[in-house]
Amino acid sequence: MNRSNALQYDYTEAAALADLITIVKARFIEAADTIAHMDVRQLRPAKVRSLWPALQVETVGVGGHHPGYGINGNHVPYRPSSKAISRAEEVMYGWLIDYAGDDESRILLGNWSMCMAAPRLAGSFRQFCKKTGRSRSTADRRLDDAFERVARQILKNAQSLQGPSWSRVVPMMPNQRIDLDNLATVTHWMADDAKPTHRADLLEPMLGQRKAA
Repeated sequence: MNRSNALQYDYTEAAALADLITIVKARFIEAADTIAHMDVRQLRPAKVRSLWPALQVETVGVGGHHPGYGINGNHVPYRPSSKAISRAEEVMYGWLIDYAGDDESRILLGNWSMCMAAPRLAGSFRQFCKKTGRSRSTADRRLDDAFERVARQILKNAQSLQGPSWSRVVPMMPNQRIDLDNLATVTHWMADDAKPTHRADLLEPMLGQRKAA
């Protein structure tokens, strides 16, 4: 492999890793959102349960984010789908335990995710760091390392990876100016039920188009 090809390979690998880290962050937030609508006390094993902040699930939905949807003016609370629960289990029982590194990284990942998904219930990540006597800059650095570690392990193991429900998770993501059209592998990581606007061939036809057909 000559130098030019090596540089191109390094760039491609770095771009794929950056995309994957974004997806991993979104999956952690989705897992926290799912937990916020379930009873965290039911999580097993107990070690996993201890890594996520306990929340009062009787509140109407996700703090600071749209909890559900409306039908004829009536509010319908959000309920995680079976696929969302399955994805959350992969994050909680797989990535968090096997890939995150040490318990400190796991605690930071769990609390950061919950702060993103349910800020009214969990508070901000800054508040969490202040309350627990952690340096915010050190916590942010450890988080970045943990997310990269998880992403590298997924790449190393060539795991099949589902994306989150982007329409629900994107409003919860930190301000990273995420543009799904610029993700190098956006269709590869797409959720099963996704309907990507940038791929017209994958969209369902409009009502008028169906009649015309």
